[in-house]
Amino acid sequence: MKVFQDLPLLIEVRWFKDFMLTTLAKNFHCRTTNHMKSKSKRRQLHIQAIFTLAATAFALTGCATRGYVKSETAATSLHMAAGEVQAESRALDATLGSLNDLINKPPADLKLQYEAYSSQLDGLITSARRNDTVLRRVGEKNAAYFESWDKDLATMNYEVVRARSQERKSEVTANFDSVYRRYQEAQATVHPLLDYFQDIRKALSTDLTIGGIEAMKGTVSNVNENAAKVQAALAKLAGDLTASGTRMSSVTAQNRQP
Repeated sequence: MKVFQDLPLLIEVRWFKDFMLTTLAKNFHCRTTNHMKSKSKRRQLHIQAIFTLAATAFALTGCATRGYVKSETAATSLHMAAGEVQAESRALDATLGSLNDLINKPPADLKLQYEAYSSQLDGLITSARRNDTVLRRVGEKNAAYFESWDKDLATMNYEVVRARSQERKSEVTANFDSVYRRYQEAQATVHPLLDYFQDIRKALSTDLTIGGIEAMKGTVSNVNENAAKVQAALAKLAGDLTASGTRMSSVTAQNRQP
């Protein structure tokens, strides 16, 4: 009987024990969760602080950029342009050679030589487009360089130093303007030649016969004359771009030699 009398008390003790364990577990979970949230928040703030410091350092470094860095960037763009002009000249040679072979030495199967000409022409078109892009880039890089030079001139204290630096800027600007103008003119002559080549491709595409080849001979002769003039202009331009880039570079001519 005593066991049955004590049963309610045992049940109540067990319930209280379970309640306390559950409460302690919930409190521990809350503290753990809050601790993790707090730790995560501190980590986010730490990361934000790092990015802020990095951005500040970058800004300060940008402000302290030497003028010769922009000069070297401008010089590099001129050397790259010289390389692209040379590539364009080679592509023009290849296109003209394949066209002359098709017209002057037509093979038994005209389709093979026609496709060779068409492929070379596609390469020339791609090269001309690259030069158009490089032409714009050269203008942008050099404009940034000259703008930086102007800012430095404005902060100089002594007139004699500022005057001499201004004279040098005028010399460098005049040289660049001259080369850049010739680059623009050369590209302006390349595009009409491309139109000529493409018209010939279209004409032969619909009339790829011996009669069609004969009909194009006079036109191809004119293309050869115009191409020779363009090639001469490209050859001189490549040399001028290289020389202009070398004069603008902080790397001396002696150091450029192997």
